[in-house]
Amino acid sequence: MSQFIQQLNIYLKGGQVLNVPFNAEAPDKLNPQISAFLNALGDSEKASKNFLFQGQRPVLVHLPDVSAADVISLVRKEQNETAEQKEEIKG
Repeated sequence: MSQFIQQLNIYLKGGQVLNVPFNAEAPDKLNPQISAFLNALGDSEKASKNFLFQGQRPVLVHLPDVSAADVISLVRKEQNETAEQKEEIKG
């Protein structure tokens, strides 16, 4: 089974980088919070405000401090041990 993860990297004008991970439906479809964040950066009315990411790790970003952002899509594959592999381990 595969789990899709998207890591949003937010580069701040002060040189810091915020890394915010998100679960995703598919590697080629952005998480809705990432889309909303990128849209807020491009919106002249919202670009002077803060953006709050919701979830297990709430993150508040002051949008005027953002100099760049990118998204990395990752795939986590779970390795299931078969009965034969378990027997080989037991030896």
